[in-house]
Amino acid sequence: MRRARSLAWTVFVFIAVIGVFFGVFPGTWFGTDTFERDAQWLVTSYAAVAAVLTFVIAVTAFRRGERWAWLAFWVWPVFFVVHGSVVFVGDFVFAALAVAALLLSTPRNTAVADAHERVAKIDAR
Repeated sequence: MRRARSLAWTVFVFIAVIGVFFGVFPGTWFGTDTFERDAQWLVTSYAAVAAVLTFVIAVTAFRRGERWAWLAFWVWPVFFVVHGSVVFVGDFVFAALAVAALLLSTPRNTAVADAHERVAKIDAR
């Protein structure tokens, strides 16, 4: 369990990489009939920003267990559920993966953890 907790950040690096492949380099599903060029640039630029932010937060603050990063990453399961409901059903797999990673990496209350650690040191003497 501890190992899974320490590797939860890699799930969000994976989501960032997937965002690059499907958002920044969207491929042929952006047909010229359905999307104007401006809309393609808008989707691509948002995907690039999301991928970069997700990667940077995952390898820094989320990996250190900072609560704000953990809370911010709840946007991904919400996005995947909404996107899966409207566009691509396969996104529910990514939603489940993100929820599992978030639940495994729930930040500990550091004040309580520090108090337990001090008590354990005193008891060890």
